[in-house]
Amino acid sequence: MSIYKGNIIINYPIEKVFKVFIDLNKQQIPKFNDKNPTEVSYKKVVKTVGKQKIEMVTTITGFEKDNLYEVTNTINKDKYVSRYEFKGIDSSSTEISLSESQEIYAFSSSLTLLFEKITAKKKMKNKLEGIREALELEIKRRYKESNDSIK
Repeated sequence: MSIYKGNIIINYPIEKVFKVFIDLNKQQIPKFNDKNPTEVSYKKVVKTVGKQKIEMVTTITGFEKDNLYEVTNTINKDKYVSRYEFKGIDSSSTEISLSESQEIYAFSSSLTLLFEKITAKKKMKNKLEGIREALELEIKRRYKESNDSIK
């Protein structure tokens, strides 16, 4: 199993950061269940090989308001878990820690695994920067000239 970790700081309160983060994720998840998000699971075709469709099952496997969001993607027996933990640093800053793990059962060459490990840090950094940019842009858009109320 491979595990990759990273974190970012967002200069907004945890309530706003978490709400916007979840709202952005809801756009990708059909039938998101606000009352019990961990009951949400859906399938989508990620690749077609000949006439065979390869499906990915996405399941929300962890959710605690203003604290945790975890999603597990499964393709055949391979499992990929992304765990986002939210921590208020102070009243106007939030840290998001991302931990990604993968359990791959398909045969992979040593060279492929080595290449994956070398590129993983850069991919994680780029992913976190993309998350930061998306969150900051959406938070600014939603709360511009607002009286700090959460929409």
